[in-house]
Amino acid sequence: MDSSPQIQRASLLLEQGRVNDAIRELKTLLQLEPENAQALCLYGRCFFKKKDYEQGMEMIRSALRIHPLSSYCFYLLGFGYYRMDMHAAALENLERAISLSPHSAEYYGMSAHVLIAEKQFQQALDKANEGLALDAESINCLNARSIALNKLKRTDAAIQTMQDALAKDPENEMTHLTIGWNLLEKGDHNQAAVHFREALRINPDNENARIGLKEALKSRIPPYKWLLSYSFWVNNRGKKARRIAPVVTFLLFRLVIAVMRSNEYTAAAGGIIVGIYLLFVISSWIINPLANFFLLFHRDGKYALDLTEKRTAVSVVASLVLGLVLCTLGFMVAESAFRNGLWLSGAACLAMAIPLGHLVYPLAWSGHGSLNKISLVLVTLGLLTFCLAFIYLPLGLLTGGIFLVLFVLNSWFRVFRD
Repeated sequence: MDSSPQIQRASLLLEQGRVNDAIRELKTLLQLEPENAQALCLYGRCFFKKKDYEQGMEMIRSALRIHPLSSYCFYLLGFGYYRMDMHAAALENLERAISLSPHSAEYYGMSAHVLIAEKQFQQALDKANEGLALDAESINCLNARSIALNKLKRTDAAIQTMQDALAKDPENEMTHLTIGWNLLEKGDHNQAAVHFREALRINPDNENARIGLKEALKSRIPPYKWLLSYSFWVNNRGKKARRIAPVVTFLLFRLVIAVMRSNEYTAAAGGIIVGIYLLFVISSWIINPLANFFLLFHRDGKYALDLTEKRTAVSVVASLVLGLVLCTLGFMVAESAFRNGLWLSGAACLAMAIPLGHLVYPLAWSGHGSLNKISLVLVTLGLLTFCLAFIYLPLGLLTGGIFLVLFVLNSWFRVFRD
């Protein structure tokens, strides 16, 4: 039986984004030819498209058992591991693919992207250049080369590479995506937004382009732009830097404050530094939902936000406003238990804004990870504190204290877990 027409139909359906139709076509074919390695690989790619990488890789391993020297199977396995953030396994399979087919530029391009994810930018550049030596028009290699050059601060060469890639294929969504992220990292959020919009025009379902557009639009808010630049800087230095940077910043802060407080002439400056540090820390906790609130009133941004982003934006702003109103009323009324209740309830609302920004909607205890569970616990404690502030203040102080302890422990735990 000649299965090539069915393979071609399934491949075309997959390219058109009709994944379920492609799967039905492949199921029919595999019932007749269960050992068809090409169909199994294509079936695996369908699962990749649905973000079910484990099932997709199982299909590809089945194809590899039929053809154990298939470089394409090893390439697909490498891609699957890359999407699962298992970079060592991805590189191992991609090197195997290259050893079996050393003249395939796409294998080098994929390896370069994995090396970029590992923050090995010079090695990624070398690998992308190897691929381009085989195929000077490989968009995958050109994009990887552009990203690596940008990370290495070789801006002029990165721009030239981006222009070359765009000239070869102006309708390539990945090229526009690469240019967008490179420009965003450089701080040019306006031009980055242009390329993210173009990527979405070519493929409206490109989630990475949607995220990039949101980041570009939110970067119009100076504090968000500064924090995003800091995030790029830290992430480019790898996982260890992400863990060490908050600790080093905190220790430096403590050292500077200790030195300044030792001298009466610098004590006032120490107070200013404390304020700046606290503003930086608090901003890093709530800036994302606040920026999303800004996007709710933007003609493009409101369509880029999902349900969770919209609801967290509104709930965080509402919690902050209510907290400020209650604290202000607390300063206005005379000394009394009611005044203390206003202050405690206001503080609870202000503090509760932070975990509210990490909730996932629709609300559910399971299925959204540990951060969502911790946020639900903290929000519950915040609401209890808010209510008990007016019903029974001592118990409200207890729940507020528990909230504070859990919040601090979780904040430091996340630093070393991420």
